[in-house]
Amino acid sequence: MPTRWFLPALGILAWCVLTLLNTAQAASLTIGTISNTPVKEIRQYTPIAQHLAARLGYPRPDEGRVIVARDIRHMAEMIKLGEVDIYIDSPLSSLGVNRLSGAEMVLRRWKHDIPEYESLIFVRNESKIESLSDLEGEIIGFKDPNSTSGYLLPRIALTESGLDLVPASRLKAQTKPGQIGYQFTNANENTIVWVLFGKIAAGAIAWDELLSRPSSEQERLRVIHQTPALPRHVVNFRPGLTSETREALIDALIDLERSPAGKELLKAFENTTRFDLLPPETLLQLEQIRPAVLAILGIP
Repeated sequence: MPTRWFLPALGILAWCVLTLLNTAQAASLTIGTISNTPVKEIRQYTPIAQHLAARLGYPRPDEGRVIVARDIRHMAEMIKLGEVDIYIDSPLSSLGVNRLSGAEMVLRRWKHDIPEYESLIFVRNESKIESLSDLEGEIIGFKDPNSTSGYLLPRIALTESGLDLVPASRLKAQTKPGQIGYQFTNANENTIVWVLFGKIAAGAIAWDELLSRPSSEQERLRVIHQTPALPRHVVNFRPGLTSETREALIDALIDLERSPAGKELLKAFENTTRFDLLPPETLLQLEQIRPAVLAILGIP
């Protein structure tokens, strides 16, 4: 084949391959989540994605796919583009994603047979801090910017108590009345250790995370505030799904706890117990705190 024809032919072939890949992606069912450990998340979410794809009649298991976004805006963009059908994450992160993408919260995920959990703000036993107001001028440790229990819920509580949160570096440079410094620890274990060793005055963590720590650590810590309870994770559907697809997905997720195979699938999914519809009172509670959450996330 003459060179002048061979190169265009390669270009056409490449275009055809990309077109086929895009078509395959569009025909798949995709679950999305946000994490800085994508390999772990893909491994945990893939069995659920493949099960749902099979329930919806997709012929091959690999048509149930998982996409991990780097942050809220990245996830929202993928939902808007139709690249993610189901988004599973914390309810407060979901408020931000749904505001930007039009996705809708539908289901609640139970873990360890518990539908909801609280966030705790804690200090060392010997600390003189007794209440949130006593944290003025001190530094608190949060897990990461996407954590509901380790950042968003406790930050809302601190703000509502009248404290002004600023990065710890700014607090050290110049402390103003009512200010509290914060920094991210990147892991619940780090938050606890930093408090125990006096690197920070207080930390925020989910109550079950604290209870999972050795008793020798728990005995050296004291809780000064407990937030209202919220679901750990919620299931969101992208806009544009047909009503038939939505109902089929809802039924498939709720039905998991009703069979031995489904229960095994749930257990492998980070000890999930079941999925159920979000109660109206929970939706109302989330709606009430939505402005505060969006303000923290910087989403208009």
